[in-house]
Amino acid sequence: MPQPTQITVIRDGLFTPRRLTADINDTVPTAQRLVKEHFGRRPLTAVELVVTSPKKIPGLAATAQGSAAGVPKDVYAAKLLSFTAKPTDLYSVTVIAPKNTIRILINAKRLHRRPREIGATLVWAFVEVDQLCRKGSPERRIALTRHEMGTHVLRKGKARSLYRAEAEMEAEAAKVTGQIVGKVIRQNRQAEAAAAREEAATAQNAAA
Repeated sequence: MPQPTQITVIRDGLFTPRRLTADINDTVPTAQRLVKEHFGRRPLTAVELVVTSPKKIPGLAATAQGSAAGVPKDVYAAKLLSFTAKPTDLYSVTVIAPKNTIRILINAKRLHRRPREIGATLVWAFVEVDQLCRKGSPERRIALTRHEMGTHVLRKGKARSLYRAEAEMEAEAAKVTGQIVGKVIRQNRQAEAAAAREEAATAQNAAA
């Protein structure tokens, strides 16, 4: 029997809010379920969510993907990846990691200021987990990581095609997240409307 995804939530740093980490931990099952229902599958791989500061995201991303790509430690310790160039703008970033693990790096500072974005951020992140579990995705990340860290530089045409595929994944994540969040909002509004109608009917019957 297939085992469910192993999910671990890690609070990284003394100044990372405990309340935020707890809220993320509470929201993870719902976000994962919504993404699973959308795609009709659940990625069977270990997922680590690291709630950390934006300052630490570039280094953590480089370490995770550099290690997974077999890049020497002295190289990935000194290199950063292009998609973490503006870490303060990120809500989260999803990366491959060693031992067939996927790591989600959560921007604690941004979500602490915008707690209502926790659900959408986690939905987006689990869409990216699904994407990275698809055939060819880990190999593409490994190739791009080696390219950006200079251990195996790709030809321009090959690099462009891989970056294009990554951009298409990001566009898909944005689209699917919008679809899922929109569906949840509609369902909540329908439930509220039904509750209001029931309350009105109850009050009307009591007054009769």
